[in-house]
Amino acid sequence: MAKFLKTIERSIRRLVPKHLHKYGRASRTELILERAAPIDLIVHVGAHYAEDADVYEALGAKAILWVEADPETFAKLEEVLSNRTGPTRHITHCALVSEEAGQELDFHVFNLDAASSSVYRSTPEYRERFKDSHETGEVRTLRTETLGNILKTYGIDPTAAAKSLLVLDVQGHELSVLHGVGDLLKAFTFCKSEVSRIPMYEGGAQFPELDDWFKSHGFALVSHVYALVPRHGDVLFSNGGVRR
Repeated sequence: MAKFLKTIERSIRRLVPKHLHKYGRASRTELILERAAPIDLIVHVGAHYAEDADVYEALGAKAILWVEADPETFAKLEEVLSNRTGPTRHITHCALVSEEAGQELDFHVFNLDAASSSVYRSTPEYRERFKDSHETGEVRTLRTETLGNILKTYGIDPTAAAKSLLVLDVQGHELSVLHGVGDLLKAFTFCKSEVSRIPMYEGGAQFPELDDWFKSHGFALVSHVYALVPRHGDVLFSNGGVRR
């Protein structure tokens, strides 16, 4: 559902003059990243239809790796990105990113362009919050890869980038992705992640677990004070906790 809402938001924002950022319309996360630009490398896990492509290109990304788990969504993603022009290199990869490679996991397909599809099923809290979003009943068996292996496949080295951003939008599977990244996480300047303080997906990671993992790898939350972390939404962590 988060990706579906972002699609609507991006469409609206194209009609809004950029100067409205001066009056508090941009999120804290967006403002931090804009001030940090250029950001050379962006790795987005849970790409959907690349709704953030305009934003990433505006940040000055030289290369963007888009990773999408669902094969049908991936086909549309490739079509969308094939129409983009400009200096940014867009790389696409279809894989369910997880802690270990070679596992076979069930992937539950949701309606609304599969924007909320997940390896986890939705909770009552999710269904109450997003009344129009639901599982279709279709379950696909997908094979896992680790992000570290995917980066090696394309010769992408985050340590070679002056500034880099990792984006996680994987519907409760964020901690498993991070376990598969390991110490390579420290090579990224920023990480933007969808988080939940309430159970949105059965067995999915929640904010305290993710926060502990980022802290253990030298990151700190910079987009929010802890009391204002959303019940479900995006937050930004910075390597070393610097508000760049």
